[in-house]
Amino acid sequence: MRKNDIFTAALPDNYFDGKDGTNYRFTILKDIAAAGAAAPVPYDDSQQDSILDLYGKYKDFTLYVHFPWCIEHCSYCHYYRGPVLKQDELKRMLSAEQKLAHIMDEQIDLKNRNINSIYFGGGTPTVIPTNLLEEALEFWVGRYGRNGDCEVCVESSIITLRPKKIDILEKYVDRLSLGIQSFDDRILKVVDRKHTAEQAENMLKEVVPRFPSVNIDLIYGLYEQSLADWLKSVEIGIDTGAQSFTIYRLDIRDVPAIISTFREQPEKFPDERMCRRMYEEAKKMLEGAGYKENLIGWFLLPQVKDTVVYRERWEKQSPCIAFGPALHNYAADHFYETLPDHEAYIAAVEAGKLPIKHSYEMTPKKQLTWYVLAQWKSNSPVYKSVITQRFGSDLLNWFSGLVKNYIAWGVLKESADKIEINEAYNYLLEWVLIELIDSLK
Repeated sequence: MRKNDIFTAALPDNYFDGKDGTNYRFTILKDIAAAGAAAPVPYDDSQQDSILDLYGKYKDFTLYVHFPWCIEHCSYCHYYRGPVLKQDELKRMLSAEQKLAHIMDEQIDLKNRNINSIYFGGGTPTVIPTNLLEEALEFWVGRYGRNGDCEVCVESSIITLRPKKIDILEKYVDRLSLGIQSFDDRILKVVDRKHTAEQAENMLKEVVPRFPSVNIDLIYGLYEQSLADWLKSVEIGIDTGAQSFTIYRLDIRDVPAIISTFREQPEKFPDERMCRRMYEEAKKMLEGAGYKENLIGWFLLPQVKDTVVYRERWEKQSPCIAFGPALHNYAADHFYETLPDHEAYIAAVEAGKLPIKHSYEMTPKKQLTWYVLAQWKSNSPVYKSVITQRFGSDLLNWFSGLVKNYIAWGVLKESADKIEINEAYNYLLEWVLIELIDSLK
């Protein structure tokens, strides 16, 4: 170990051996649910009442509304999406999602629950025609956004935003999240984004003054991306005045096209030590410009109070009810997935049924691991007293044994009732969580 190396201090020399984008995971709740030898539990209609009963004890909810269509197929993207269809076909899915909302209103009185966030994601929500976009926003926000503190967030891409769509979004949306990924035209071509850096900057000049929060997504760890390339994108993003940043380390799955490039030329991608440096240097720049790391990897200017959707889903573990195909529905004690096939999904809801494919057994160890993930990703401590109360002293001892090395290395800080991430090691959070999840297998 090199002395005075702030990026490896206290870690074993071989800590990063075998760690790269192919086994890195930024959002890994599914990995917790699916860990271990137990197969997912196939769903049938006899389970509907037990699924609905899960929601009885919860007061606060978050909603996710899916738009599973894109006109860009980015080389790094592993999310479920398909090509843009004719308007009638788009409307069939949007109508089915709204039909499911009516079912949930009838079954669990969702309309009168406390909805703290509505997140429109994809795919690309703003890819649909203007009339359908307004109809969808009016339905969901008008029906469930009555809580004055409800955060409404819409994901978008630069090439799908048009003046009329921006006007519509401005009426309903608190947080507009733009998948910029880079302000470098060469890198944008590498990841198959269709916009240019100039188009992104011009769009940000238009939307930043018009929304309470505009979030920029940026990715590091990309093919032939140098530290200077990365920090230049961060600098340009800061100069736009965007109120929120999300910085991601490239997460390479088996499905996206970029996996082939990585297998052929792994040396062309920044290694894990460099990726950590990219995160640390970007954090310095953002904090120097007045941003605060609200959740780990999320940076906000002071005028933005919080990233409500993730605070609710993670730290508070409020149920996320998702509308659309191939989606995760979850809370502190359950996890299930909706049907991926569009026709099967539509047929189920038209028959008044929940469009569920399967669920996973959330054992106490999995629930404990989910609690830990939720707290640490929220930049919040794990409380030993909460673990003991919810899961018992034996599982507290099990968890303490798993993290003892990270405490010894200084990655985690332990006090009488708290175990939390040492801020100097925020970058390692996902690797710590991956190790915890591996212990479930």
